[in-house]
Amino acid sequence: MLKQKNVLLKFVFLGIIAVFGFGIGQGILAQEDDNVCIVYFTGIGCTHCAQADPLVLEQLTKEYPNLVIVEYEIYQQKENAPLLYEYNSVYDSGLGIPLIIFNKQEHILGDKPILDNVREMIENKDSNKCPLIDGSSVHFKDLDIDSLPGKPKILKQGFQTLPDNPGQSSGKIKTQLTLAKILSLAAVDAVNPCALAVLILMLTAILTYNPKDKKRVLLTGLAFVASVFVMYFFYGLIIIKFFQTIQVLTSVKIWIYKFLGGAATILGILNIRDFLKYKPGGFLTEMPMFLRPKVKKIISGITSPKGAFGVGAFVTVFLLPCTIGPYIICGGILSACELMEIFPWLLMYNLIFIFPMLVIIGLIYLGLRKVEDVSAWKEKNIRYLHLIAGLIIFGLGLAMVFGFV
Repeated sequence: MLKQKNVLLKFVFLGIIAVFGFGIGQGILAQEDDNVCIVYFTGIGCTHCAQADPLVLEQLTKEYPNLVIVEYEIYQQKENAPLLYEYNSVYDSGLGIPLIIFNKQEHILGDKPILDNVREMIENKDSNKCPLIDGSSVHFKDLDIDSLPGKPKILKQGFQTLPDNPGQSSGKIKTQLTLAKILSLAAVDAVNPCALAVLILMLTAILTYNPKDKKRVLLTGLAFVASVFVMYFFYGLIIIKFFQTIQVLTSVKIWIYKFLGGAATILGILNIRDFLKYKPGGFLTEMPMFLRPKVKKIISGITSPKGAFGVGAFVTVFLLPCTIGPYIICGGILSACELMEIFPWLLMYNLIFIFPMLVIIGLIYLGLRKVEDVSAWKEKNIRYLHLIAGLIIFGLGLAMVFGFV
């Protein structure tokens, strides 16, 4: 009898364990299905994304252990950019960023709506399947991460995957690529015959007025170059602000980078054309012929450093037609940066731009060269200057178009 009771107790005990274990298993499976999964589109350098990213990418997964974020960064990760359009075609989610997609009916576009509403939307959901690009959805536990298009980054408490070349975690790579592009563009502007010609006109005017006063030549030349530097820095900020405004108001930023690459390629071809068949006043490569007499007349009145600074600021307007090309491309690239990041890049660009001017002023001040020598050298090598500029910017343009940089 006692033995039968023991057998019965064993069965009861095993039954309790089985039921309890089944309950735990079901609880675990239910917990796995309780994940709230969202897709988040953002971009490095997007000012509105900079407002939403700290909340979405850093805080939310800490506050909600069941939250899963499939992040697509579209500015540095070019493979992700077309996905914004594909998701919109299926989910009607909009083409702006930052953007959160829950499902076909629920999405949040813009930094303020995200900051105001995302917590409430997460808290009102027991679960949310991961919305896929084809319009279907799966629980996170069933999601095949390797099959996701582009280069997503998966964020979940205790779980994280990174793309092969994550833009957000490779600041060094980003800096190196930006450095190569900005240095190339600045070098093209620095060897621009148009800018050198204006400087030579200015130095000729100074020496004509007072040929023996080397100190005045030095100070007046430096004042002129300083004015060019200040004005071009200001123009750069305007160009960058223009691109940032476009990117905020529309979705064109995805295509701006390739457009800039195409513009650089065309500018390179125009400079190479000037090498093969040179004609003064080339379109977008030199100062137009009709402007040259006006500039010469303005510069001829320079007699002092103060006057040189004022004239330099005015003359930069006439320089823009032949120097603006590389600068626009530079501004488009830098528009993806935050304001404090922009200043060092612009300073570097413009220091490189004025460097040949400083060298010429130094050579003339030290008596190593005469203005006539510099002018003759420029005329003799003007085709080769165009060739150097053309090859540099043409190569950069192709690299940007095909996504090599």
